[in-house]
Amino acid sequence: MTNAHIWFERGESKDRQMVVNRLTRHCSTGNTLPVLIFPEGTCINNTSVMMFKKGSFEIDTVIYPVAIKYDTLFTEAFWNSSEQSFVQYLFMMLTSWALVCDVWYLPPMRRLPNENAIAFANRVKALIAQKGGLVDLQWDGMIKRKKLSERIRTTLMDLERQHFLESSVLPRNISHGNLSTLTSVL
Repeated sequence: MTNAHIWFERGESKDRQMVVNRLTRHCSTGNTLPVLIFPEGTCINNTSVMMFKKGSFEIDTVIYPVAIKYDTLFTEAFWNSSEQSFVQYLFMMLTSWALVCDVWYLPPMRRLPNENAIAFANRVKALIAQKGGLVDLQWDGMIKRKKLSERIRTTLMDLERQHFLESSVLPRNISHGNLSTLTSVL
């Protein structure tokens, strides 16, 4: 399965089952490369961790969680596809001075006895959110593509704004040893 992609339609139960079967087969075969999965199923804006899709957590195998958080000091790594084209995003990324991120390799995790895939996914997500200093959100990341009422959209934006204010850029950059840079900017 090296360099192979698994294309599927989330809305089709037979496609989802095919993915689970292929992943199970891959993980049970010795000497295979690890599978890299982004279980949110979408890109997010570096402030939170959205609900994980349960499929990759249905397999009886060890999960090696990785927390990634981008430092916005030089550029914003998040691509908001509803506000900019891919070409605009690509230009921004290619002309930025650097793309810096913190990566934490967390301890391997396995499903507990009597733990279902959703509970396991939530346990892994909570650990990633805690380590990366991100908000552990309970809603699906695909919500950004849905038509929402103004009341719901405002509530979600308020929650995100609150988290942004609580995770000030100053403490994050001091921890990176950039105090002199911040002092000259201030």
